[in-house]
Amino acid sequence: MALLFLFIIHGGIIFLISFFYRRKTSVSVRSYFWPALILKLLAGIGLGLLYKYYYSAGDTFSFFSDASKLTNIFWRQPHSYFTFLWAGDELDPVWSLLINTQTRSLFMVKVVSAVNILSGNNYWITSIYFSCISFWSAFRLVEKIDSIFTGSSLAAALSFLFFPSVVFWSSGIIKESIALAGLMILSGVYLALLTNSKVFWWEWMLALLSAIVVWNLKYYWMAVFVPVVITTLIVHFTTRSLKVNSNTKILAWMILFFIICFGVTLIHPNFYLERFLQVLVSNYQEFVPISPPGNMVHYNLQPSWWSVIYNSPLAISSGLFRPFIWEDSNFLQVVVSIENLFILILVVAALIRLPSLKSSSYRLLTFSAIVYILILCLFLALSTPNFGTLARYKVGFQPFLIFILLVDSASLNWLKLKLQSFSIFK
Repeated sequence: MALLFLFIIHGGIIFLISFFYRRKTSVSVRSYFWPALILKLLAGIGLGLLYKYYYSAGDTFSFFSDASKLTNIFWRQPHSYFTFLWAGDELDPVWSLLINTQTRSLFMVKVVSAVNILSGNNYWITSIYFSCISFWSAFRLVEKIDSIFTGSSLAAALSFLFFPSVVFWSSGIIKESIALAGLMILSGVYLALLTNSKVFWWEWMLALLSAIVVWNLKYYWMAVFVPVVITTLIVHFTTRSLKVNSNTKILAWMILFFIICFGVTLIHPNFYLERFLQVLVSNYQEFVPISPPGNMVHYNLQPSWWSVIYNSPLAISSGLFRPFIWEDSNFLQVVVSIENLFILILVVAALIRLPSLKSSSYRLLTFSAIVYILILCLFLALSTPNFGTLARYKVGFQPFLIFILLVDSASLNWLKLKLQSFSIFK
């Protein structure tokens, strides 16, 4: 009875927040709100059930278990809890209670523990809150995209709110859930700056918090995202008052990007040039013995840039399109392979439309997004060759890829008319 009451209370809180949030959204995207939110909540619950009954183990319950221990300490010794949250290390007695003590996992445990305080240490309620945070962030970006790119609401909604893998692997108590939420917020601010839109003070605060979250959970996302964003903003603002053709802009972008990337190699030990390739190969080799031969990408990978270049075509094609439809071995891989076939068709259609990009006023933005997608895809596919794990990790670039492929697709007009025949989307 108490558990039912807890669900009713938190369900009411989430409904009220969502209700008032929806009222302030643009009319052009408002019809997607409730269907997308329901789908997101179901995905978070589904992820928990998948790990509980199919995988029987996983990060999601490991994070929650450690977080529950921290939450219990909060109720008994608030000072000890906040001390550990801020500066806990191996010397702290709390450290010995935890399973996840690696930097990124420990950060996730701390975040989950804070939400657990609100949820009463209930896994499913905490999972729902994580799914909601992910959804609200994604919907905010969809609204921002729609305000910038006329007629793009359906493409944005399909990419960020309804694409199955993106929805599923960014829901519930997993790192990707709040990491992708942070990336969405940062992307919204980036688009606002690029289009000279106003950025409110609270958006700057959210962006700062998001940067901290994404860096601590998925630093390699930020290692690609930040150089791409900074390069694009610099080139945009320095050339907008000059008569510079698009080819010159792209050339300037590439030169500046390589300079900034070199600077990035100095800010994290795993990015040091002398270590980066060893870490890449080491990560790949760790997956080889634990992955079935038919469930991974096989490379002849060596710690050299020539080896990376040599394996790049296989890595990028695998990161974008594999597993193929004939490589699936379970239900999840069947779904992923169908998605990949859909993406492959969209890529072929996009290549046909490629000449029209020359007349687009968003050439630089599109080019920068493609660079982000390809670089992140390349290094994720090289370091994470297992198909199942890769399907989860690539949500860091997949929704942006889907949007680029869909935004100018003529078939969306037909789909939009079909969707409007359903009352839930009216």
